[in-house]
Amino acid sequence: MYSKLKNVQVIISLLKQNGIKHLVLSPGTRDVPLVHSVEQDSFFKCYSMVDERSAAYFALGLAKQLNEPVCLSCTSSTATCNYFPAVQEAFNTNVPLILLTADRNNYLLKQGENQLIEQERMYGEYVRSSVNLPIVKNELDLKYCIRKVNEAILEINRGKIGPVQINFQVQEIDLCREKELPIYRKVTRLRKEDNWDEVISSLKKFNRIMIIFGQGYYQYNEQEEIRKRLDKFCKNNNCIVSIEETSNIESKYALKTCLVTEAMTDTEFKKYAPDLVITLGNHFFSFIKYKLRNISGSITHWRIAENGSYLDNFDALTTIFECTPLEFLDKIEYNKNVNINEYYHLWKNRIDEVQFPDLKFSNFLVVKKFAERIPKNSIAHFTILNSIRLFNFTNKKKIRAFCNLGADGIDGGMSTFLGQANFEDNLAFIVTGDLSFFYDLNSSLLKHRDKIRVLLINNYAGSEFHNNFGLEKIATLNDFIAAGHKSKAEYFSQSTDYKYYSALDEKELEDGLNKLFSYENNPIILEVFTNANQDSMILKEFYNMNCKLTFREYAKKQIKVLAKKILKRLKLR
Repeated sequence: MYSKLKNVQVIISLLKQNGIKHLVLSPGTRDVPLVHSVEQDSFFKCYSMVDERSAAYFALGLAKQLNEPVCLSCTSSTATCNYFPAVQEAFNTNVPLILLTADRNNYLLKQGENQLIEQERMYGEYVRSSVNLPIVKNELDLKYCIRKVNEAILEINRGKIGPVQINFQVQEIDLCREKELPIYRKVTRLRKEDNWDEVISSLKKFNRIMIIFGQGYYQYNEQEEIRKRLDKFCKNNNCIVSIEETSNIESKYALKTCLVTEAMTDTEFKKYAPDLVITLGNHFFSFIKYKLRNISGSITHWRIAENGSYLDNFDALTTIFECTPLEFLDKIEYNKNVNINEYYHLWKNRIDEVQFPDLKFSNFLVVKKFAERIPKNSIAHFTILNSIRLFNFTNKKKIRAFCNLGADGIDGGMSTFLGQANFEDNLAFIVTGDLSFFYDLNSSLLKHRDKIRVLLINNYAGSEFHNNFGLEKIATLNDFIAAGHKSKAEYFSQSTDYKYYSALDEKELEDGLNKLFSYENNPIILEVFTNANQDSMILKEFYNMNCKLTFREYAKKQIKVLAKKILKRLKLR
């Protein structure tokens, strides 16, 4: 019989799946749902000890003798403080303890409630991980608990062995009447020296594999080796490689899925969805991550990370491979002998159908013209969001592309670019929006190399806010939300060694690009002025043109449009 509390169920389920069965329990009210559940399960071996300080040292000795993780559980507040001496000893002597600290609803913290102190991270640097499980009220809360418990258990022996804390909040004390314990998703970490036979053999059950190559940069020799192994793996396993510009990787099976996934409905995406996703590299800009998250229950996720870090992008992670991409591809060799590549052609045919609207004179057109002119193998930086998005949509050449996707902020793009370009012998380019450029203006005031080339698209606002909302929804959008302004880089350039050019129409753009790609002995800024609202309208038109709706979805959309028109007319009366 088990507790009905979902966060408690997750703890018990994942302890069992990881073979962790020894628990030292101290009496109290808050941990009753956990204690009463495990004492009724014959899998667990329970030990009773009233004094929490003694209980922790007892568990320490047990873990040393058994050479495996041992759990401790106690009630909330000062009871948890008594673990501290043994925790410090466990940390310093590399002993695997799991501290299951029951807690009250954190909503009540510092509100005069009884038996309630700050328990999250209370052991500071003496635990390898400290996670805090909320009271589960919805599906997102449950997914969060699954992620955090897996993360904590995996940290016990990642590199240096040591204790971890799982703090779990309890709203009500139930009497554990649930007959079945749900099996929640377990995450496993495999190192290159481990036995991979089980996961390799599991490949046969997956019919559609998508490898997502995130942001990264590899030396040419390594890149070539990765490409060869990728092509071999994809050929034998009905696989595609989803890339974008900052992936900086090539493959015969590489496709820019971002060209269509941004416009796909959830219904259509399910027709193209993989059953296994393998992620390599760092951050990925494309919205495919949201599409995959929406179908998390029907996919499996493997992550390759040299440092073994935990990153569950889609709430579907099952295996972390602590190795390099080359080591993974070397070891994962498996031949289904499919050799039909049906999945690749399914995606390629959809991507080949992509249409572009009349781009007029817009940021979309500016980036497209830039992409057509940029020399192969150039180094180029892009600021978020539209600069990198539109270049992903339009570029067809091999270049070395970079963008500060890690924190996804507008700050620091120019500074990062200048730092890297400082050691670049050829022309070095950045495509930036106005807010990003002016935010990071200080970096441009110093003297820089003559090979610097800046394409500044100035639409006098943060155009992403026009994409998300638009003037039709928020008339005052440019006042504060989109940070509308009247600044021009021309005034700035007069006090620097940058040569300045500008463009207000397509002819001036062509002339300006000729200057930008020239080998003048000065850093150059080409400032192109567009209209934020029009830029946004063209992007939305691109999405609409490439969105395939079912009849039901189309009818629903038309009803909404009609309803809005009727409401607007009623307001005018």
